[in-house]
Amino acid sequence: MRTIRRSIAFCCALLLPICSVDAEPAPALSLSAPLERQVCQRNDKNQADVVVAGTVNGVADVIEAKADLASGIENGGAVGWTTIANCKDIVNRKFSGRISLKAGGWYAIAVRARLGDAVVAEAAIARVGVGEVFITAGQSNSANFGKPRQIARDDRVVYFNGKTFVPARDPIPGGCGRDGSVWSILGDLIAKSQQVPVCFRSASPTWTQVKNWMPGVQFKSWTLYNTLLGRVRQFPKGGVRAILWHQGESDSTAKTAAEAYCNSLKTIIDSLNNDVGYELPWFVAQASYRTKGEVADQAEVAKGQQLLWEKGFAKRGPNTDVLGPEYRVGGVHFNQRGLTAHADKWFEALAAEYKWKR
Repeated sequence: MRTIRRSIAFCCALLLPICSVDAEPAPALSLSAPLERQVCQRNDKNQADVVVAGTVNGVADVIEAKADLASGIENGGAVGWTTIANCKDIVNRKFSGRISLKAGGWYAIAVRARLGDAVVAEAAIARVGVGEVFITAGQSNSANFGKPRQIARDDRVVYFNGKTFVPARDPIPGGCGRDGSVWSILGDLIAKSQQVPVCFRSASPTWTQVKNWMPGVQFKSWTLYNTLLGRVRQFPKGGVRAILWHQGESDSTAKTAAEAYCNSLKTIIDSLNNDVGYELPWFVAQASYRTKGEVADQAEVAKGQQLLWEKGFAKRGPNTDVLGPEYRVGGVHFNQRGLTAHADKWFEALAAEYKWKR
């Protein structure tokens, strides 16, 4: 009996390596791009080449992707299985390719690895969009000092926090303050008008004068120009529609002269465009309002902002100086009525430039 037991144990030991080989998992595929809820900026042809990248943990000779419109979405166009990488493109198990999508979405993107006719690994992203991407910058009225907090009604409106794309719920990541902002309301207006997803990335970490944004200038613990440049570079070249600039209230207090304001912001705009390598449009708001400020000081800053429009250095943003005390809370920041009016004015400025309709 003991001899039989020893023989059975010996045979099982011999079989263990074979069993462990049989139990090895099938090749897996993981995606590093696109991200869930990612919005890619549409180009002048109303489409975008969306990067699809990742790792395949196994042998494959082709990587394919397809895109289907999510349920209930009509704007866009489905794309069938398309080769994005061949064997020679898969280096150290990593691959990267592109799939061309029309403006719209959400899209559901599926990716598969094939070896011959066999599918050896699959992965998917549920929501990817092609639409509008904006960087918001300036001071408190560009960030989270409005009341109350806002939430986008349209699921296609998102904020980017530097790592992930999240539903547009205030406070917007990267902006100073902890309350509400104009951007989710504006996003709803754009998404309804254009029927595309919309993304905002904030670069308003603290209250500022325009001179604090000059290249090489450190303000408090920030080099604000580098912060702005870094936020733009989080997107690919040409991957941002425009910078939306709302700033100037602090310059009213500081009695900044019109020419000084205009020249400072022009330097910032020129430097940023040079550093990112493409002409990135700036929409500059007329924003100088302070309840306790001198009218002449406010007018000087407003004139500096108008000079930027008149000289073609920036595009005309909204005039929020016309939104008086009934639109404000705490003297300068916007209440619900003010946030709604602020969003309407931003939409009007963008619609005038891009020929959008409500």
